[in-house]
Amino acid sequence: MNIQTEHRQPTTGTTPYDEVYYPGHVYGLTHPNHLAAIGTVYGMRPAPVERCRVLELGCGVGGNLLPMAFQYPNSEFIGIDLSGVTIERGQRNIAALGLSNIRLLHYDIMDVDAAFGQFDYIIAHGVYSWVPPDVRAKMLTIFKQNLAPQGICYVSYNAHPFSHMRDMVRDMMRYHTRHITGMKEKVGQARAIVKFLSDGSNSTSVHGAVMRDQCKRVLQAPDELLFHDDLDQGARAFLLHEVVEDAGRHGLQYLSDSDFSRRNLAGFSEEVCATLQRFPESEFLARDQYKDFIDGNGFRRTLLCHEGITLDRQVELDFITQFYLLSTTSPRQPDFCLTDDSEMEFENQDGSRITVTKPLLKAAHLCLGRAWPRALSFRELLDGSRALLEDRQADDDERVLTEALYILACSGEVSFLKSPPFLVKEVTDRPQASLLARRQSQSGPLVTNLLHQTVQLEDDRTRHFVQLLDGSRTIEEIVAEMTATFGAKIEVKQTDDAGKSTEPLQISTRESVNRSLATIGKLGLLVA
Repeated sequence: MNIQTEHRQPTTGTTPYDEVYYPGHVYGLTHPNHLAAIGTVYGMRPAPVERCRVLELGCGVGGNLLPMAFQYPNSEFIGIDLSGVTIERGQRNIAALGLSNIRLLHYDIMDVDAAFGQFDYIIAHGVYSWVPPDVRAKMLTIFKQNLAPQGICYVSYNAHPFSHMRDMVRDMMRYHTRHITGMKEKVGQARAIVKFLSDGSNSTSVHGAVMRDQCKRVLQAPDELLFHDDLDQGARAFLLHEVVEDAGRHGLQYLSDSDFSRRNLAGFSEEVCATLQRFPESEFLARDQYKDFIDGNGFRRTLLCHEGITLDRQVELDFITQFYLLSTTSPRQPDFCLTDDSEMEFENQDGSRITVTKPLLKAAHLCLGRAWPRALSFRELLDGSRALLEDRQADDDERVLTEALYILACSGEVSFLKSPPFLVKEVTDRPQASLLARRQSQSGPLVTNLLHQTVQLEDDRTRHFVQLLDGSRTIEEIVAEMTATFGAKIEVKQTDDAGKSTEPLQISTRESVNRSLATIGKLGLLVA
C-alpha cells in the first residue's frame, strides 16, 4: 500500500447513506478484466487484471470492489466513500475475509489528490448524477490526474432522453414528499402519489402511458434505491455529449460505452442502420449520441481515457480471436444431430434464443455451453468444436467460426475477456466454493461468483450446502453431514415445459449432493 493520505479523514457530518443503508452489489461492466477487453478492442494497451491498481469513487460497503480484490490478490484496490457507517461495515467484511490488497477509506472525493498515485482503472458507478456540480468537476480532475497513461475510467450516470420521463415522475414524488423526512414514510408516500396520478391519467394518452410505465418502475424499485436515486433533490441526468465534452475540457476523451453490444445496430431499420454506419471514425461520439436519441437510452456507462491516446475505431472481423470467450448457451431439445444441416435451437440464461444449422457452429455453441463458466480461447473453441464432430475439419472452419463469433460478440450473445477467470467447473475430491460466497451465504441468498455476477441460492438447504464446501471435506463427508441435517431423502421441485410446478421428485441425499455440486460448478462458485 503506497497511499500516504489514508490517515486523513473528512470532517463531515452524517450522510443519507449513514442513515439508510444502500446494499452493495457487483457490476460486471465495471470489472477490470472487462474494461481491459474493451480498451484492447480499440487499440489500447491496458494493464493486466492480474496485476493492476483500481480506484473506486463512492465504493459504499465495497460490494463491487471486494470481490475483485478476492479474485486478484496481486492487484491493489482502493475505495473511498463519504459515509463512515458504510465504510466501517465494508472494513469488517474485508477483515473477515483476511484480504490485504484492498482498503476502504472514509474519504471525501474533494480531498483526493495526486498523493493517491495513479490507477490503471478508475470506477465511479452511481455517483456522477447524484453529486453537486463542483464534485462532478473534481471527479473529472481525478480521472485525469490519477489515471495511468493507458488507464481506463468508468463513469455511469442517468441519461437523456429517457430520463426526461423519469424526471417528470421524480418531480411529482419530490413535491408530494417535500416535508417528509423518514425513509419508510417518504418512500411509501412517493409510491402512493405515483399510483394515484397514474390511475387518474388518461390511459389512451401519451402522458397516461408514460405514467403507467413509470408507476410500474416505482412500485418495483427497492426502498433504498427509490430513496437515494429518485428522491434525491440534486440528482441530474445528462446527454452523453455533455459528459464527454466536460471530460474533454479536463484532457480526457471518449473511449466507448462499457457495454460493447451498444454499438450493435441489429434491430434497427435498414434506413437507420445505413445512416448511422455513415458516421466516420472521427464522429464516433455523435453516432452513439444519435443512437441514444433513437432507442431512448436512460442510463449511460461511459468509458474515458487520456486524450493523447490514438484509438482505432475500426473493429476487425477477427478481433474476437484474441480473447477468452464465454456463453451460457444450451440446446433447447435433448435430441439433436450435429453432423447435418438440420436446425438446432439454443437458449441463453437470459432467455434469448438462436437457431443454428451449420455443423461447426452447432458444435461451437454446444462446446461453449458445456464449458461454462470456464472461458475458452478461440483455439480451444475451434479444436473442441471439431472434436465434437469427430475431428472433421474443413479449410474454411476458422473463417466460419470467426465470422459467427464476431456477430455474437457484437450482439452480446457471447462475452469476451482479456484474461481467463480463476475458477473451476469440475468437482474435486474435496470440493471448495469461494470463501467470499461461503461468507455471503451466511447472511442471505445472494452471493457473488468468480465471474463478478450475483447469483441467487435457492433455499436455506443450498446455502448450508455451500458453507460445507470449504475444501476440508470429502464428498462422502458432505453427504453424511447433509443427511444428518436434512434427512436421507431430499424433495426436488420440478416444473413442466410451460414452467408450471409438478409433483416434487424424491431423491437420495447422495443424488442431491451430486446434483448440487454440478449446479454450484455451473454457477461459477467453485475454486481450484
